[in-house]
Amino acid sequence: MRIALDKKAEDCFLQNSYLQLRTPLTQYKKNEDLQWVLDNGCFSNFKPKIWVKMVDDAIYDSNCLWFTMPDVVGNHEETLQLFYEWKKRFAIYYPQKIKKFAFVLQDGCTIDSIPWDDIKCVFLGGTTKFKYSRIAYQILEEARKRHKWVHIGRVNTKGRIVYFYDIANSIDGTGLSKYSHMYEEAIRAIDHLYNTTQYKLEQDREI
Repeated sequence: MRIALDKKAEDCFLQNSYLQLRTPLTQYKKNEDLQWVLDNGCFSNFKPKIWVKMVDDAIYDSNCLWFTMPDVVGNHEETLQLFYEWKKRFAIYYPQKIKKFAFVLQDGCTIDSIPWDDIKCVFLGGTTKFKYSRIAYQILEEARKRHKWVHIGRVNTKGRIVYFYDIANSIDGTGLSKYSHMYEEAIRAIDHLYNTTQYKLEQDREI
């Protein structure tokens, strides 16, 4: 599990266990020594012009693993519609097939309703109820079977790290980026979980 941190380039760590999480909201400069991913900022305030400019960088930079397509919090159908609208726009401007789309999982999505063939990553968003539901975990399991990257947003506590440890490739959390004590606790939790096996989720729950 890798931690994606939204920090200034000079503040980012250089170990392979970290990713730089860039967003249109902060627009932090890239750290050339780190792999990075791009969020869309829709959870707070989507800025399409800035996001598109950063997407252009993301597509051509080999250090960028994926970028999130626009989404609507708590609404899978609208998120899916936005995904195809933006995919169509990108097809006009970029001659090659883009292989860095991350699709944000929102309330209402199912395994069969995800555009698997078009994406590299699933980014678990949605309401808290959906985020910790059995269907969400099943989708993440399917993503791993299909060799897709699994990223979990809003992971700021030890409990949530434990919950997603065996299924997630990476996580992010505002608290992890802002507060050193939260980040240090997260690192300790991940170190403790290394080489362990967790029980599978059997029912809906919240952490």
